[in-house]
Amino acid sequence: MTTLRDISKYSGISITTISRVLNGKKNVSEETRKKVLKILKEFGYTRTDMLKKSSKKTIGVLIPNIRGQHYNIIVDGIEKQLLEQNYEMFLTTTNSLLKKEVAVLDELLLRKVDGIIICTSKEDENYIEKLINSAIPVVVVDRKDSEIQIDSVSIDNYNSGLKAIEYLYKKGHKKILFITGDKTIYSFSERKKAFIDYAYKKKDLDIYFEKGGYKAEHGYNATKKYLEDERDRVTAIFYTNDWQAMGGIKCLHEKGIKIPEEISVMGFDDDFYSAYTYPALTTIAQPRTEIGVNAANLLIERIENRCKSAVKRKILLPTILKERESVIKIKSL
Repeated sequence: MTTLRDISKYSGISITTISRVLNGKKNVSEETRKKVLKILKEFGYTRTDMLKKSSKKTIGVLIPNIRGQHYNIIVDGIEKQLLEQNYEMFLTTTNSLLKKEVAVLDELLLRKVDGIIICTSKEDENYIEKLINSAIPVVVVDRKDSEIQIDSVSIDNYNSGLKAIEYLYKKGHKKILFITGDKTIYSFSERKKAFIDYAYKKKDLDIYFEKGGYKAEHGYNATKKYLEDERDRVTAIFYTNDWQAMGGIKCLHEKGIKIPEEISVMGFDDDFYSAYTYPALTTIAQPRTEIGVNAANLLIERIENRCKSAVKRKILLPTILKERESVIKIKSL
């Protein structure tokens, strides 16, 4: 089915303007109105198409991408809960582009979805506030706390980062390389801040940083760059997610560096392959399925008016340290 976004892209006319014409609003020039109606006729699109809904209530879900496992598992949790409650899900990706996210949210608004779950980390709060003011329930996932009244589900990334650095420090590691993530992603930044704060309190602890990202190639390239720069050899490397760690492990193997005998390695997420890397990866496991389930529950409670409080609800789920073979205890120097 042709969407309003397709028509907007084809015609160069904004979705908002097209919506005004469909809804008979007066704040559109007669010339624009005629142009919109002509294009809508060409596409065979009517106002009925915009208002069509199944007998089930529909939830719009926005995620940055479908690469890796993180958002896929969260979405599985959302869908599982929605199906149990007889809801349908409309899933779309934004490629982490704010412009695309806003366009998708406009489309969902026009489709009269019953609620929206947003799994992004961009600066889109003004638009989200607009949705809330229009009485559409919204829940956000894995995102920095804000001043707007919005329900959210996440893990405590800062304390999870502290859990990781404290574990490495207690294992005797005093020179640690931290491969950073995408700076626009809140969760990565919080983990980095935890390492910096902990190092500030431990005067014998040195943290080195290398610019990374969130993909395997980012972990590989960052590890390679650090090793080639011939800086002080660290005894452990922390990767801000397991996908990144997988690339780093490959680089270390290629350089002939033994894990964990020469360098210990730690990740974050506990992806399904983490127990099968060589050696098996020590990591922080976050409950991504439960994140999705809780996000769906919060939204359904708002839609069905089971939660009437205007106070925002914030759920922080616990993480678990998964100790495997990639980190060893060393003697303090």
